[in-house]
Amino acid sequence: MPTDLIHRIGIAAPAEKIYRALTTEEGIRAWWTTDVKMDASAGGKAVFGFFDHSTEFQMRISAIEPFSLVRWQCTGGSAPDWVGTTQEFILEPDGGEVLLKFCHGGWERGGDHCHFCNTTWGHLLVCLKDCAERGVKNPYFT
Repeated sequence: MPTDLIHRIGIAAPAEKIYRALTTEEGIRAWWTTDVKMDASAGGKAVFGFFDHSTEFQMRISAIEPFSLVRWQCTGGSAPDWVGTTQEFILEPDGGEVLLKFCHGGWERGGDHCHFCNTTWGHLLVCLKDCAERGVKNPYFT
């Protein structure tokens, strides 16, 4: 059955700072993976590597709206169930915080890897929050 992984988290930091953490190599290296090559423009490509590059996700930046939206589409890599999925980050002002709504959508089926990824995304968003709010650089994958 098709599945979407969804999360939301409040972040007490400017939307611009969160956006940069999602759209720059330096930003990604602070909370997700230190193995990243990224062209942050719409239509650009990004490659995220893990475990000495034994796992790799190739993305196309399918949408980018400064300080409010970042969307990637997985176009290739070593995890076939990711190919065709999208990762969308929506940033919305919410009082003194920014509400980050995240969706890793388009999974063809659930299963163990899907469950693992959902748990991992939850942890990653907490790493992103710590980075944006307190400047803590703690990439989940090094």
